[in-house]
Amino acid sequence: MFKSFFGSNNQIRFSCMEEDWDIIPKPYPSRKFIPDWFKAMPMRVDNVEKLNSSTVKRCVPFLEAMTVGYIIPLAADIEFTTNEDASGVEWNSKFYKDIMGKHGKDQITSEKSPHPREHIPPLKFINYWRIQTPPGWSTLFIPPINREDSRFTCIGGLVDTDVYDNFINFPFMFTKPNFTGIIEAGTPLVQAIPIKRDSLLNKNVVEKFNESDYKIIEKTQKQLKVHESHYRDNLVQKK
Repeated sequence: MFKSFFGSNNQIRFSCMEEDWDIIPKPYPSRKFIPDWFKAMPMRVDNVEKLNSSTVKRCVPFLEAMTVGYIIPLAADIEFTTNEDASGVEWNSKFYKDIMGKHGKDQITSEKSPHPREHIPPLKFINYWRIQTPPGWSTLFIPPINREDSRFTCIGGLVDTDVYDNFINFPFMFTKPNFTGIIEAGTPLVQAIPIKRDSLLNKNVVEKFNESDYKIIEKTQKQLKVHESHYRDNLVQKK
């Protein structure tokens, strides 16, 4: 059934139980989660048309990193309270299912090699969306790129979502001290990026420039001096 659902289409499938349908926020394309500060930013510093005055809004790699993949949102409101160094975290929710869970500190740190944030308890958001990809595809789960949440940080993971037929929860650390407030339903938790495994580069070479390298990079640098937006206008590939 899994393979016949996808057929030859390259698509990711998000599904939930009937009782949760139209109750919990749905996943959506990352391109729909562009922060207000980015939208409001001018293309150039002080809106003055000068060379080398571009803001990050003209940076294609920055924007494409934000728009690739899909956003998985928080299922329900959660009230958090933390102490002075975020080593103590309490939470409460009225959701009709478990919405949070704990991990043991020994799962992320050790006496020999302590985790940089070993004082912060590792937690997890419970996710009620089943995530499936076609055969040969995995999904990379990371915090939304270039849109850091000042209150918590999810921990990245790569899952073979073509064979793992279960819900995937999202471990995180609540890093904001002296916090009392609500993280609202719909808050973006992770950016889910499908990756075709057989297209990954699993070999590398490290070496000095050869003659061809010098010629290519010199040409590119000259093109960039002729046209400031050479990469954006002439090189970027459709995704």
